[in-house]
Amino acid sequence: MGGIGKTTLARKVYHHGRLKHYFKGFAWVCVSQQWQPKDLLQGILLKLIPEQRNLIMTSKQDELARLLQQHLRARRCLIVLDDIWSTDAWDCLKDAIPVSEHGTKILLTTRNRDVAAYVGPNGYHLQLRFLTEEESWELLRMKSLRESTGEGCADLAKMEELGKKMLKNCGGLPLAVVVLGGILRTKKSLREWNVVHENIKSYLARGEKIGKEGEVPKILAYSYYDLPWQLKPCFLYLGKFREDSDIAAESLYQMWIGEGMIFEKDRMGQESMMEVAEHYLEELAKRCMVEIKVHEGKHAVTRLKSCRLHDLMRDLCLIKAKEENLYNVVDQSTSLDSPPVIEAQYGLVLRLIPQDISEYNFPPKEQTKHLRSFLCDPLEDEWQYFSGVEMMSQVNNLKMLRVLSILFSDMASQDCFLKSPLGYVGSLIHLRCLKLRCADLNLPSSLGNLKYLETLDLSESFNCRIPNVLWKLGRLRYLYLPNFKNFQPKLRLNKHLEILDAFDNEFCYPKDICKLSNLRAFKARVYYNLEDLEQIVNHISDLDCMRISSLKIIGCNLAWIDSNNSNNNNRGLNVLLGVLFSRNIHELEIMGILCKKLPDYQSHMFPDPAGLTQLKLFNTQIEEDPMGTLEKLPNLRRLEFHLESFLGQEMICHSMGFPQLKHLWLEDLGDLKQWKVDEGAIPKLSSLRIEYCEKLEMIPEGLRYVTTLKEVSLAGMPEEFNNRVRIVNGKQGQDYHKISHVPSINIRSEWSS
Repeated sequence: MGGIGKTTLARKVYHHGRLKHYFKGFAWVCVSQQWQPKDLLQGILLKLIPEQRNLIMTSKQDELARLLQQHLRARRCLIVLDDIWSTDAWDCLKDAIPVSEHGTKILLTTRNRDVAAYVGPNGYHLQLRFLTEEESWELLRMKSLRESTGEGCADLAKMEELGKKMLKNCGGLPLAVVVLGGILRTKKSLREWNVVHENIKSYLARGEKIGKEGEVPKILAYSYYDLPWQLKPCFLYLGKFREDSDIAAESLYQMWIGEGMIFEKDRMGQESMMEVAEHYLEELAKRCMVEIKVHEGKHAVTRLKSCRLHDLMRDLCLIKAKEENLYNVVDQSTSLDSPPVIEAQYGLVLRLIPQDISEYNFPPKEQTKHLRSFLCDPLEDEWQYFSGVEMMSQVNNLKMLRVLSILFSDMASQDCFLKSPLGYVGSLIHLRCLKLRCADLNLPSSLGNLKYLETLDLSESFNCRIPNVLWKLGRLRYLYLPNFKNFQPKLRLNKHLEILDAFDNEFCYPKDICKLSNLRAFKARVYYNLEDLEQIVNHISDLDCMRISSLKIIGCNLAWIDSNNSNNNNRGLNVLLGVLFSRNIHELEIMGILCKKLPDYQSHMFPDPAGLTQLKLFNTQIEEDPMGTLEKLPNLRRLEFHLESFLGQEMICHSMGFPQLKHLWLEDLGDLKQWKVDEGAIPKLSSLRIEYCEKLEMIPEGLRYVTTLKEVSLAGMPEEFNNRVRIVNGKQGQDYHKISHVPSINIRSEWSS
């Protein structure tokens, strides 16, 4: 049954260190009940060959199947199909996944024994059991008593006694035990534990079923009743998202804020509303009601990256949301013969998988006029049945909307947005959060009427036309511009922005950046204008509230010209120093010619440690070894040299250099002959990629001291180079000892990229 630990055990296997020696590729996909063949194939391929993302996302289903089949015949991989409910899903995949005794393996989790027998009649089947009383208590103790309670031995003994009594209501189900532990973890004393015990007894004594057949264990439902009042709607809101989906934390916070679920009184000091929302999500995670993923590294606009719900917890959300009349989810389980009756007071989530109809009958206006949120996120294959024009005309009747999220697929967007009455979006004056994904988006000037709008997210749209009205939106805090734009004239920006994503100096005014004193997250492209770049760098370097910034610099004149030249005032050099060593620039990509030699770090100019964590260089044509400068960046975790970024013949990584570097990529460095690594250099390196550096003579001797190295990938290198690190006919190559401790070594000899 759900919650017994199938996925947890599969995850342990999937991440086990010994498998890294055996399999050359790993892919994990959640199948769930609402699956589409193309989505599954794309999900697997994106994990196995992420470098071919563009091809994967644009290929048809049969082309994806052939691509997967070819890849798996060439490499031995492990593929996990998590939460598979029917044999139909496997029938759509089996021809694309050649499984053999010594080749690719499938690991699946399912609640249905017949599915397991159908997929692998001769495979190894493990049916998990419930926990014993002793195992249940050990798990509860780990979850509930992580932190010192300050109680004496006598009280701890009584707490154990109470805990074991409460465990009888969990039936040995691990998920129920974990959730009970999450409840008790928030209770610090014996008295509080006793209150929980009495409340559970009272709650269970009511004898009510949770769900149609009582399928949600009551101890899980009690976890909802134990929540503080302000967290209850936030938890129920999570049921709006797809089953088994990762919910982006940043986007979730903005929806919560837009719905009015985050309260100003919970702010502490200078905290932003998004930081308050993060505290809410952390509390739900502490109670083991949601699973969370944390951002790697310390630089991110939010600490948490995403969250997800267990299926049973999502069932609980949907049941309680229906009881509270919060929202309805319209999906394939809803009758499509007639419009559903919408009784929810706050929101409608449109999830449609129609079979034989040409359009969806929207509920009557009388039933929807009060709705406060509308989310529409159909799977790609659903759009061939769906009339976006009709749906958009209906949305314009929802005058009370606070959150509107419509994520169209590419093929539907033109029909929906170019022909639909989107011009009336300005009449939705209560909107707080607007998220749109489509192609050829033509927003109306009435967008400027949305005086309460806090979030405008167009990040996944392209070829967009946006009117110059954003400066009118006095409450706008979170702005995500599309990556492919068509703004004429240039956009003016609101000075209160806290997040600005995809700024572009060709379509927006750099001087507006200097007015953003509350900027916490910033992502920008700067083209061919040193003055624009200088303005931006100087301003964001001075901000105290900046959490994460990302710059892509293309064609700006950062070349270091001889200072004896009277026509040169070293302006480009000073900007380059600021870009590399600013405390507030964290991710950097530079395309275009730089100086022959990178400037040295100037401690008097930069008293704070440089914030740079990621650096990518393309065609920078640096002639002298850049490592002496870059290895002084104390937070650098990823470094990539691409086509003609370095034209020299030798690189040296000195002892104590690159203290935090984990990922290093050397690609298309056609003149590089020698690379030296001193003992004590790059002490945390985890992955190394060397591609198409055809003159490189050998792997550095110093890599044998880098015990953290987990993966080495070689591609397009001469066979002589590859043979030095291989075992050929039982004989070790000359350099094999340098990386013999590395668990995963992948060598591709092809010379075409």
